[in-house]
Formats: sequence, C-alpha cells, structure tokens
Amino acid sequence: MLLKRMLKLAMLSAFCLSCAQGETGGDNGTGGSTSTGGTTSTGGVVGTGGLVGTGGSRTGGTTGTGGGVGTGGTAGAKSTGGTTGTGGTTGTGGLIGTGGNSATGGAAGHGTGGASTGGTTGTGGTGGAPAASAENSGASCASTAGALLSADNKKLPNPFVMHDGTAMTSKSQWECRRNEVKADLEKYEIGPKQDPGTVAATLSGKTLTVKITTNSGTMSLTSAITGSGSCILITMDTAPSLVTGCTTVPFTSNQVVQNMQNSNQYQSDPFYKVYPSLWGKIGNYSAWSWGISRLIDGIQQVASQLNVDTTKIAVHGCSYAGKMALFGGALDERVALTVVEESGGGGIDSWRMSQEFTDRTGTQVEKIDNTNYAWFMTSMKSLDPYKLPHDHHELIGMIAPRAVIILGNPGYDWLGDESGYKSTLAAVEIFKAMGVADHIGYDFTGGHSHCGPPATQTASVATFVNRFLKGTSTTSNVAIKPSGTSFNLDETTAIDWTTPTLN
Repeated sequence: MLLKRMLKLAMLSAFCLSCAQGETGGDNGTGGSTSTGGTTSTGGVVGTGGLVGTGGSRTGGTTGTGGGVGTGGTAGAKSTGGTTGTGGTTGTGGLIGTGGNSATGGAAGHGTGGASTGGTTGTGGTGGAPAASAENSGASCASTAGALLSADNKKLPNPFVMHDGTAMTSKSQWECRRNEVKADLEKYEIGPKQDPGTVAATLSGKTLTVKITTNSGTMSLTSAITGSGSCILITMDTAPSLVTGCTTVPFTSNQVVQNMQNSNQYQSDPFYKVYPSLWGKIGNYSAWSWGISRLIDGIQQVASQLNVDTTKIAVHGCSYAGKMALFGGALDERVALTVVEESGGGGIDSWRMSQEFTDRTGTQVEKIDNTNYAWFMTSMKSLDPYKLPHDHHELIGMIAPRAVIILGNPGYDWLGDESGYKSTLAAVEIFKAMGVADHIGYDFTGGHSHCGPPATQTASVATFVNRFLKGTSTTSNVAIKPSGTSFNLDETTAIDWTTPTLN
C-alpha cells in the first residue's frame, strides 16, 4: 500500500498543474509551477501569505475605449460588429466596477435542446447556441454581489432566485441573474474583470499581435497561429488540444501574469504595468480572463485575414488551465464552446461540496481554505464556504445558453470529482430551465493520467465540437458519471430546490 501511494504521489508531481493539496496525509505542494515548455517542480506547502492584498481602492483615472469602470462610473458601450466605442469614464472610490462591455441588442438566441431526466443531458435539440456579439450583454443590469449568509447553507444555492429574493420566471431574466453571479465571483473570489482599454491587432504571417493600451501603459499578447478551419480554438498555455479542425490561437498566461504556484504576485507582470493599482488586489483568474477577452478582441479585428468565423470560438484548458478556460468562457459571451478538463477545486467543483467531502472522508482536496492565493484573492482563504451567496454550479451556469463540455478524472483524489459532479448536475438544471439541456455535457471517465484524456473523452469533446463549432451534427448528448468507492453521487445531498419552468 505504501509503495502504491508513493507511486501515486510521483504521478501528481509529474502531471499536477492545478492541485493545491495532494493525497491524504502530509503537506503537499501545488504540484509545482509550470512554465511554457518547462518542467514541473515537486513538493512545497501552499503558501498562505504572499503579496496578494485584500481590499484597496482605485481612485480616479480614466479607462480606454470600451466602457467605464469604478463605483459610480459611466458604462461605456461596445458597438455592434465587435469594435469598441469611445468614451467611458471611471468614478472615484472602490475597486473598478464589475460591469463589462455591452453590445447593442440582447443575448444571443439558442437551440431548442431536449429535456433532461435523472441528471443526464437531454436528447435531440436542433442547431447550436451562437455566441453573443458582446463580451457581456447583461452589463447594463447593474447587478451587485449578494451578502454573505448569516447562517450556514450546506446545499448549493438556488440559481433561480435573485439576490433580492425574486424568483426567476422567464429566460430573459438570466442575463441579469448571471451578472449577479459574476458580481459574487468578483467580490469573493477573483476581483473585478477589467474593461479592455484600447485594443489594436496586427497579423504578420501566422503571428497575431494584440496591443492593449490604458492610461498607465501598453502591453502586448502574441500568438503563433496553427491549423486551419473557420472555427477558432483558443488553447490555455500548452495544454494538448482535444479540439481538431479549427484555427488554433494559443493564449499564453505568462504574457498577462505569471502562473506561480507559490501564491505570489509580481508587480513587474505585464498586466500590472497597465493596471498598476490592482497589484495585490485581484486574483490571477480575473487577469487571465481579461487577457482571453483581449485576445478575442484581436481575433475579431483580423478575422477576415484569418478567414475565420468569430461566432465559433472555443476555449480549452486542463488542470489550472481548465479553471482558466472555465472562467474565460463564463465571463465572455463571445465564446461558443467551453472545454473544461480536470479543473479541480476553484473550477467546476463546488466549494461547499469539496468541504463536505473532506469532512466526510478525510481525503484532502483543493478547497476554499487550501488553494493558490495568487490565483484567487487572499481574502478568500478566510471565507466559510457554507456562507457564500453563490457556488460554482452557477459559474458553470453562466455559460448558458452557450455550450460547455466538462471532463473529470476520478482516480486523482485532489481533483475532487464528487464535488465537481454534483456541481455539474446542478448546472445542468440551469441549462434545462433555459431550454438547452443538451448544451452541457460531462464525461468523468477515469483510469488515465492527469491531462491525458482517453479515447472516450476525445469522442465526447468531438460530439460537442461537431455540433457547436462545425454544425455537422444536431445532437450532443454526453453524460458519463464518475466512479469511486468513496463517492456519494446522490444529487439530493447537494440540491434542495426545484427547477422552474421559465417562459
């Protein structure tokens, strides 16, 4: 048994890019930091300090084109066609606001997916869910975060009830509800996602350069484009792609902020050169989500040169980059398909269900008091997960009515796939209520290395790619639950609300 556990820990050191805590017993590190093309280090206890501050304010200043920020600021507008409008000023006081850019017009239409029974995705459904033309079409809702609960709620919060207690009755209310979830995530987990500044893209051969300018400075993203096809795949760092037949545009996270495993943030990182007042006040997933959106801005500007369809954008990542893909797809409605692979805690997993799993089994998984506090705000460490006004089933649900396919790997304890599965089932209910139950799929097939998907999962992703990026299929029914002797997969342990029929 000891030899078996030592071999398993060795595998974690070799493959883990997202875990903050490994096997039961002992203090395991985050799996080692990764660099593009580099190797992972091993060991180390997750730091609880670091330079990540809490709170803080941003006073004055102006943003570039694309929208106002700050408390009391005036939201700028984004014109149809993907270009940013001019203007938008910041107010004074508070962190930069949780708004975003809105295009004229409403949310994108969606297919007519089938109903779901017993926690599986529905059958049939016609067409796909086109991506919106705006990064956040519900920015005008002026949604605010909910307060921490006064008493513990060990069930997943009802996603169909607004923070003021209003129960949703129509699909049109989802845009404002998803912006409440966005506000929750920004207040309690990652900090506010910034407005775009001024974005200018150039294409030289197969190299895309996206230059972003704010009042504080300029930074650039570069991407070596490979492949061909009208659909677009944005890969998170060097994760192997499960999506084929598309033009691939890599996103390199270190070009925004470094992917450090030691809970440190560095003022010298490019993002903090253009937003210097945010250093130590936000989590990296806020900055990375912003960077993904700026890359999409650039792709839109050179779309005719690339000969691509910007309504068919996919994002994909595994492990820490699986979290990155999830936040990127949830916070930008221009993403048509989000592929989330082995994201673990802070990704698809519910903070509540992860805590319950550890309390029940003694198995340590990545959870709210044991993750990386450069990825997330330091202040999150002290939060009681049972008092959060939100949880990550709602982060997944923010993607609706667009498409998402979720991949797990139950053989790796630290991924917390029981928690991820329950969170995913709760998210399925959001898609059901929106009439697009088959726009979400999940495949928790195990028995493979971390970020080494088996043929089953490759086929599951292809099912979604064929429908939502290539339009060669009208079905996308994938529902493979995890196996595990210590797992309790009873969804009633997580859900105590009823899914409404939304008009």
